Amino acid sequence: MSTAFSPAQLRASLWARENGRVHAVIDGLVVPGIADKLKAADVAGWDCLQRGALTAEAAEHAAYVAELKPASAFTDWLLDEATPTFPGWGVLTISGAALLQMREHCRSIGEVITPDGNRRRWRWYDPDVLRAALPALLGGQLDEIFGAGQAIVIVEPESWTWLAMEQGVLSTDVRPLMRASR
Repeated sequence: MSTAFSPAQLRASLWARENGRVHAVIDGLVVPGIADKLKAADVAGWDCLQRGALTAEAAEHAAYVAELKPASAFTDWLLDEATPTFPGWGVLTISGAALLQMREHCRSIGEVITPDGNRRRWRWYDPDVLRAALPALLGGQLDEIFGAGQAIVIVEPESWTWLAMEQGVLSTDVRPLMRASR
């Protein structure tokens, strides 16, 4: 039987890394109005993962990266309210990378080249896509995904899953949440 963690324990572990920064990659296709919400959010900074000027509709459906603060109303909303309300909203990354570096890394892994040589965008920050794709990737491909030295955290109402490269191997650590006492 695995140990269950309180929400406070899981949140504290996000910022446990020395000089660690936590970035949320949030999918606008899943979270309506996220672009407007970020404009007023108490975050260290944020940006769109799509390059260039976007139409209003494209901006509404784009993915965004935001550097979270440990104690802010936006962080509380994302982890406590958005997680059950918008399943699959995106992922968290934990690294020492600044926002600009993390944005560029997230953009760089946002395209794949198909066997026929075509470039295609892929929603790597979709938890279901990550679960399906990561175990099938080769070592060099995993190195590219985790190229910013980050751990990726999938936040869900029942558990949080840490994904990272450890000694050249994909590591998956599922941390169940304690059930609220009734």
